[in-house]
Amino acid sequence: MIIVASANGRIGIEAARRVLEQGGSALDAVEAGIREVEASPDCHTVGYSGYPNILGRVELDASIMDGATLTSGAVGALAGYKHPISVARKIMERLPHLFLVGEGAARFAREMGFQQEELLTEEARNTWLKRMQRDFPDLDAANLDAASDLWRRVIIATDPERAGGTVNFLAMDRAGDIAGA
Repeated sequence: MIIVASANGRIGIEAARRVLEQGGSALDAVEAGIREVEASPDCHTVGYSGYPNILGRVELDASIMDGATLTSGAVGALAGYKHPISVARKIMERLPHLFLVGEGAARFAREMGFQQEELLTEEARNTWLKRMQRDFPDLDAANLDAASDLWRRVIIATDPERAGGTVNFLAMDRAGDIAGA
């Protein structure tokens, strides 16, 4: 058995390890580990308390792959759901599709019984607002939807922690099956 994660996966590595030690699958382990990271207010790269996009909205992506069945599922631009990794797994298990985005992903999450909630914390919003005011003093943050030049500004507006990505988990269980998320 083995479990590895990116640096920000430290938050969930113990949960993933416990799943493997209790005989769980690699798929269950990577999902459990990432759910811990997604729920943490201390991690701003994914999930609850994640930094918002240039419009001030928290939109999340996730993918999960099962080496035993060679199946996968993914979501993109999912807003309002804390655990996109679990929504991605449901896509893998329930749909003939591989990837749902935006409102379609949100509708699927609702239909699967996931609870919608606010993900933008005050800390993340304040950090985003300070960054926007610093990088774009001429921009009206309250009316970003009306701006016609956001595409130019995206080049400048990046993650304030410069984290450079997301969280990654890979696991191999007792059966030798591998999963990644």
